[in-house]
Amino acid sequence: MAAAAQQAPVSKAPEKKNQKAPEKQDVKAKVTRPVGIAIMAVLLCLALVVGNGRALSRATPKAFLSQGDVASIVEDRIKSAKNAETVARRAGLDESYYAAVEEAAGQLQDAKNARGVSRADQELAGAVGDMTGAAQSGLAVNDVSLLTGAMDTFNDAGNLLRFEAKAFNEKAEKAQKVYDGLLLKGLFARPDVYEGI
Repeated sequence: MAAAAQQAPVSKAPEKKNQKAPEKQDVKAKVTRPVGIAIMAVLLCLALVVGNGRALSRATPKAFLSQGDVASIVEDRIKSAKNAETVARRAGLDESYYAAVEEAAGQLQDAKNARGVSRADQELAGAVGDMTGAAQSGLAVNDVSLLTGAMDTFNDAGNLLRFEAKAFNEKAEKAQKVYDGLLLKGLFARPDVYEGI
């Protein structure tokens, strides 16, 4: 019993009842509710714009001039128009015919998208047609044959260009449908298409 009575003294340190707990951080948000709602609205709009842009870019085909052989076909079309102009000059036409062909050829060379190529090519076809129609009566038989050959090459290049344009437009139709379904279509350019085929 003596052992039982001899228990180790329990140290009773005085408990501090009024001890303050470490200060908790203020649970209230530092951002007010209206500011939070505004931030969420801005993020939602941003996500909508980015999502619309990605959907449209995925559906849009690569640039028309980098598709297939379009760039070389455009070069052939311009070259054959200039060949036709060289022969037509032998007819002694008014300079305005040649100037119209050169201006349209320059526009076609500078065109950067399908719509631009389409418009410039139509201008070039009209100018070359006017020039060759006026020149035929003033040319010698050999020159008429040369002009016909140049026009055949010009028309063949035009047919190839329209073939490439049809293939491009088939892909661009998907982008047009995506564009028409966008909520924010006013922020994006309408997808490029080749016109007049």
